[in-house]
Amino acid sequence: MLIHCHLPKDKLYPGTFRSDEHYANSRVRKRLERIKDSVKEIGFMNPLSCGNDKDDGTYRVNRGNNCLRAAIELNIKSIPCIVYCREDQKHIPEGEQINKSELQKFHKSEIKQIAREEPKWFGVYPVDTWKYE
Repeated sequence: MLIHCHLPKDKLYPGTFRSDEHYANSRVRKRLERIKDSVKEIGFMNPLSCGNDKDDGTYRVNRGNNCLRAAIELNIKSIPCIVYCREDQKHIPEGEQINKSELQKFHKSEIKQIAREEPKWFGVYPVDTWKYE
C-alpha cells in the first residue's frame, strides 16, 4: 500500500547514517545548501520515499536523505512523503492512499516514474532493486 502524506520530521529517520563530518565536507555542504535554497524558494520538488519497516510510528527515509537533512536544518515541521506499508501494520500514516500508477503526479522534477512490483514483504529495498523506465 502507498500512502501520500505529510509527516513531522521527528517521525522520520535517515535510511543511511551519515556523520556530521560527512555533512561538513565542502562538496556535500554545497549540495545541501543548494537543496535548502530550493526548498526555501519553491518547496519540495518530490516527496521523500519512506518505509514503515519498524511499525512503531517512525518511518525510514529510503530516498531523500539529503532533503530530510535540509528540512531538519531549516526547521521544517512537516515533510511530504510517500510511505510504503503493509495493510496489516499497526502504524499506517493518515493520508491519501494512492496506486503505483499515480506516483508520477507527486513528482514535480524531471524524475522518471519508479516502476516496481508491489512488495510481498516490506523492508529495506537496496538501490539496485529499483528500476527506472
